[in-house]
Amino acid sequence: MFRNIKIAEIKFGNQFNIFYGNNGQGKTNFLEAIFYLGTVKSFRHAKNKDMIAWDQPAATLQCSLADNGLMHNLSITLDSNGRQLKVDGKNVTKVIDYCNTFSVVAFSPDELAMVSGTPEQRRRYLDRAIFSSSPGYLTLYYDYFRALKQRNKLLKLRNYAGIEAWTEQLAVAGTRLISVRNRYIKELAGLFFKYYRDISGSDEEACLCYHANSISDLTDQVEVHNQLFRALAESSSRERERGMTLKGPHRDDLDFILNNKPIREHGSQGQQKSLVLALKMAEIEYLERVSGRLPILLLDDMTAELDSTRTRHLMQFLTEREMQVFITTTDPDTVPLANELEFSRFHVASGRLV
Repeated sequence: MFRNIKIAEIKFGNQFNIFYGNNGQGKTNFLEAIFYLGTVKSFRHAKNKDMIAWDQPAATLQCSLADNGLMHNLSITLDSNGRQLKVDGKNVTKVIDYCNTFSVVAFSPDELAMVSGTPEQRRRYLDRAIFSSSPGYLTLYYDYFRALKQRNKLLKLRNYAGIEAWTEQLAVAGTRLISVRNRYIKELAGLFFKYYRDISGSDEEACLCYHANSISDLTDQVEVHNQLFRALAESSSRERERGMTLKGPHRDDLDFILNNKPIREHGSQGQQKSLVLALKMAEIEYLERVSGRLPILLLDDMTAELDSTRTRHLMQFLTEREMQVFITTTDPDTVPLANELEFSRFHVASGRLV
């Protein structure tokens, strides 16, 4: 039993699918299940145990999908021992191998607050977006955070004997992480600029920048490594006082700039929402370019968060691409174009389709 969903077998429409019903009935749980099947992660940042109903020993998710004319069956079982992944009936141990079948992008109310939110929120978005376009990024991510964990452990225990070796490993892994993140943002920037102008209907200049807290020159990988290693060395006394690593990509940020000004300080809520919407549209187009296939899109309560103009821009964008989209809402009639296009509707009550 996944969350409050006991048993559900659903045949979805090829394009627009709406889960509707009152608040608290489990609409978002269906989106979370789809997202988990595609990424082995929860877009709500929940732990595996939180997705298993409290009175049940396990939860199983399964789906059948077509990819470039080939049918695939995916399965995930969560229990107290962890998770079991299967692709076409065969056990898969590596998440990278499992996640090559389809891409999924989630757009939730939390992400609309990303611009004015915390650096951690923006880093989490960035890592998830890169992973969607390049599952191999997960290896770089784990390499860095494994080294970070070991280095922090030594700092906390005040055991400095082996810290130089971990500092070098951290600098090497951190350099790779920074380089991939920065390259992704650069490749996304042109699309982001274009979509922001389309949505806002203005000539405002929107820019995305990767902000590495200890790096001034991101153009050369050797120089990135040298600067990061130097920053770690210069902060060593403060790190020993605080028992933690203070420099590196785990402290970096994603900057949204509008007309050469940081939007967090100068932007209206409407501008911030337009920026995040432009970012998502750019992410979708970029995914299509690099993978040759469109991702599945999950829209959680967007009609309550976006005004009609922005929502219509998004729906028009999706209609042109013939994407498979899943939407949650309390009222399906508030979704723009819902009465003009073919929508599959699913009424949710207490985790069941009624």
